[in-house]
Amino acid sequence: MNPIFRSEINKNVPLAKPDEFRPVTIGDFQVWPPVVLAPMAGVTNAPFRRLCREFGAGLYVSEMVTSRFLATREWYALKQATFAPDETPRSIQLYGTDPYFTGEAVKLLVNEERVDHIDLNFGCPVRKVTRKGGGAAIPLKPNLLRNIIRAAVQNAGSIPVTIKFRIGVSDEYPTHIATGKIAEGEGCAAVALHARTAAQLYSGEARWEAIAELKNAVTTIPVFGNGDIWESFDALRMMRQTGCDGVVVGRGCLGR
Repeated sequence: MNPIFRSEINKNVPLAKPDEFRPVTIGDFQVWPPVVLAPMAGVTNAPFRRLCREFGAGLYVSEMVTSRFLATREWYALKQATFAPDETPRSIQLYGTDPYFTGEAVKLLVNEERVDHIDLNFGCPVRKVTRKGGGAAIPLKPNLLRNIIRAAVQNAGSIPVTIKFRIGVSDEYPTHIATGKIAEGEGCAAVALHARTAAQLYSGEARWEAIAELKNAVTTIPVFGNGDIWESFDALRMMRQTGCDGVVVGRGCLGR
């Protein structure tokens, strides 16, 4: 590999050994390699997903779609929930704060055979969202969190449901362990942790130790890690340090 892609922190990180890592099973399909393109609003649309598919990740998630808009068949939401014929598995992320509209959006996706995988967003750190109790603030209300997940899983049938979330809204209110265990108990197929708080937004260092904590607490479904994966060796280092089953790459794939 060209040494330009190996930063100083990764200069001694060895390449993956044969059989060191395994495919991750989510529902009826396998994610291999265990690398997921993170859902990014305004970024991971169909053209960008097509571009990323040229580089061989295992799963490519759409940009966030609002459950309420999809459930009420707003044209833009329906457009976001449309995939190219060669996209498989078709993966979409939903965002919502109302269990009813989450369930209705999932029902639409399943009944119209639009997707093969549904992810739920509980990690949006934008302050105008969290101030109203949405995004990364939803896990502060475990009953609401549970009801949203339950509505999705119960209406998804055989379509796997996963969730993506953060450590918490701030250092004072960590919720990642409780969130992961609720997801596990409600029948999610996997969980993904962005190892920052909402207060951090995208600044500072991701705290990979939180991914290890989650992996130790959630034992029956795959755990993915997210945060500060800027090159392939970061992904190897995260998986080895935390024991996570796979990685989710977001900003690290932009402009590279």
